[in-house]
Amino acid sequence: MAQPPPDPVHILHNPSGPVTALAALRLKEDGEYNLVSGSESGSITIWNLNVYRPTKTWQAHSATIVWIGALDDRPGYIISHGRNESLIIWNAEGISVHQMLVTHEGFCKCDLWANIIAIPAKKNSVEIFNISQETTSLDRTGTLTIDDDEGALMAIKLLGKQTTVVTAYESGCICIWNESVVLHQTRVKSMPTCLGHHAQRNELLLGTSCETLYIFNVDDLTELKSVVLTNPGLNVMALRLSDLRLYATAGWDHRIRFFSARTHKKLCVLQLHDGPVNSLVFIMGQSGGGGGVGLLAAGGSDSLISLWDLYSQPSQQQ
Repeated sequence: MAQPPPDPVHILHNPSGPVTALAALRLKEDGEYNLVSGSESGSITIWNLNVYRPTKTWQAHSATIVWIGALDDRPGYIISHGRNESLIIWNAEGISVHQMLVTHEGFCKCDLWANIIAIPAKKNSVEIFNISQETTSLDRTGTLTIDDDEGALMAIKLLGKQTTVVTAYESGCICIWNESVVLHQTRVKSMPTCLGHHAQRNELLLGTSCETLYIFNVDDLTELKSVVLTNPGLNVMALRLSDLRLYATAGWDHRIRFFSARTHKKLCVLQLHDGPVNSLVFIMGQSGGGGGVGLLAAGGSDSLISLWDLYSQPSQQQ
């Protein structure tokens, strides 16, 4: 008989209410990672994972925080996006160092790779910016716009190259862009909700509002595989970057699922949250015993952040 999944390493209770966004943050170069959470109430909290306590909380936005990111080459700097409001760059003291208006009214999240950020904008367009290392300001480098007939912009993914971006729309349309040109396009039957990218395997992962998780070849959007889930509706997915062996998904049914990145076989299902799980992030260098391949942090509408340490040894992964 298969062993049941372990209990979480710890459960954090967010004092600011439902958790809508998570990111891993280093406060200094080569320092340990902290966890940053954004809430439905618009506040940001930094958590010390050695003692499982918040170290700083501030009111960042007047609306729900849709997305949070952290600058790897600028320790201590956080980027937050408030729904139908603004995108702000903060230092670890909660002081704003740059701000810009974001006119997107939907649920699409930003995406960050190195110093490049893709931001949803009005009329389903995507704006690409470089983040200046000297001034921490945003310099626009391009805009991607598609026909309004495709419905709302649902997800964006930067593919690790400055000019290559994937976008997904309410109609089921998926596009790969190079600068402002669509290189490849495909369509799925259900509404896309989230995107993932495994660069080593050259695969694009697509979560949807239905029970299907799609895997595509990044070069031409050829469908390689589809995985049928028990329940519909994915909100988010995350790849464990420390070893690229696993990814996790979560969504409307309150459950977190671990998959093998090689076979896409489901490894386990975690049931703890009492509401939808809105955000996932692997925190490299953190584990239940310290110094592992990475904790998974999951933030939910139940105001909880669960921390999991699973499949840390290669022999446990399939």
